[in-house]
Amino acid sequence: MTPTRPTVDFPAGPGLTARDPAFRDDPHPVYDRLRDERPVHHDADYGRFVVTRYRHVRQILRQRDFGADARKASAGSYMRRVAGTGVNEGSGDTAYAPPLVLSDDPDHRRLRLLLSKAFTPKAVEAMAAPVAEVAAELLDRMAGQSEIDFIADYAGPLPTRIIAAMMGIGREHVDDLKRWSEAILRGYDPDRDGVTHRALRDAYVAASRLFRETVETRRRAPGDDLISAMVRARDEADRLSDLEIISLCTQLLVAGNVTTTDLMGNGLNALLDAPAELEKLKQRPTLIESAIEEMLRFDCPITETARIAHTDGTLGGCPVTQGDTLTLSLAAANHDPAVFADPHRFDIERADNPHLGFGSGIHVCLGAPLARLEARIGMGAFLARFPQVNRADRAARRRDLPFFRGFEVLPVRLR
Repeated sequence: MTPTRPTVDFPAGPGLTARDPAFRDDPHPVYDRLRDERPVHHDADYGRFVVTRYRHVRQILRQRDFGADARKASAGSYMRRVAGTGVNEGSGDTAYAPPLVLSDDPDHRRLRLLLSKAFTPKAVEAMAAPVAEVAAELLDRMAGQSEIDFIADYAGPLPTRIIAAMMGIGREHVDDLKRWSEAILRGYDPDRDGVTHRALRDAYVAASRLFRETVETRRRAPGDDLISAMVRARDEADRLSDLEIISLCTQLLVAGNVTTTDLMGNGLNALLDAPAELEKLKQRPTLIESAIEEMLRFDCPITETARIAHTDGTLGGCPVTQGDTLTLSLAAANHDPAVFADPHRFDIERADNPHLGFGSGIHVCLGAPLARLEARIGMGAFLARFPQVNRADRAARRRDLPFFRGFEVLPVRLR
C-alpha cells in the first residue's frame, strides 16, 4: 500500500500512540483530523496504515480478505514487530502458539467453538452471583476509608478473581495472575526495550508453568472449570494441544481482567468528568446498561486492533498490498460523527449506539457478555455503596501503551 499524499504534517510512530503524552490524554483531536483529511493514513515509522472512519473499520473487521495472524504480515511491519513471533527465544520453558485473537480460520473457528461454550448466555448469567459476591467483599474492605485507588482496590482485583475462578485457578494465585497479565500486556509495545521483553518472557513462562500444572491436575481429576473443559476436548476429540490450551489461558488471563478493569476505570473517569450524567445514573440506576455501552463507545479499553491484508486491493481509494498491516482505530470509529451524533459528548442515554468497543465480525470479543456483566454489577454496586465518590487530590495516571487504554492509578474520594 502506498500513501496518496505526503504525510510529513501528520503524527507517526510513537506520536500516534499513548507514548505521546498529549495523545495519551486525548487522542481525538488527532483522530478527528485523520478521519477528515486522511482516513487511511500511512504511518511509515511503524510500517502500517491507520484507519479511522467507522465504515472502513467495520468493513475490514467483517471482510475475509483481512486476517489477524501477525506471522502473515510483511517483514518489518507493525504487527510483525508486535506479535509475529513468540516470547520463548532462548527459553525451553514455554513455546508459542498464536492466541485466538491472532489466529485465522480454520484454527480460529475450532478454538472459538470450544471457548464459546463457556460464554453462553446461561453460563455468563450464572456468574452474576459470584461477581456480586466478590464486589461486596472488595467494597466491605473500603469501609471507613476516605480515599482509595479505584484500580488497585476495586477495578483491578474484581475481574482477576472472576477469571481465575472460571479457569479453576486457586485464589492464592490471583496476585500473580494480575502481575503476569500486566507484564504480558507490555508485549504489545513495539518499542519495548530489553528489560521489558525479559519481564514479558518471565511472566509468560511463569503463567505457562502454572497453566501446564493445572492442565495436568485436571487431566487426573477433572472439575467443572474452563481448563477442565479444554482438557476434555483434547482428550476426547484431540482438538486441542497442551500448547493451545496454555495459549488460550494466557489470552483469557489478559483479556479477562485487564480490559474489564479498563472499562470500569475509564467509565468512572468519564462519569466524574460529566457530573450531570453521574447524578442521573445515581438517581436512575436502571440506566446502568446503557451507561456501560456509552463507556465502551466514549473511552473504549481496546483502542485499536489490527488486520493483515491477504490479497491486493483498495481501501478508501488507497491500494492495499498483500501483507500490509492495517491498524483499525476502534476509538476513532466510535467518535465518527457520520455515525454518532455529537460524538465527543458522554451521554448515558444515547439511543443509537452501534459502537465497535468489542470489535465486529468473526473476531468480535468472545468475553463481551462477561465484561458487560462484571461492569454492570461492579459499577452499580460501587456507586450504590459510595454515591459521594469524587476525584482525589492525587493525580490519576494512564497506561502508556498502544492498543490498551486504561488507568494505572485512579485515586478517588469516597466521601
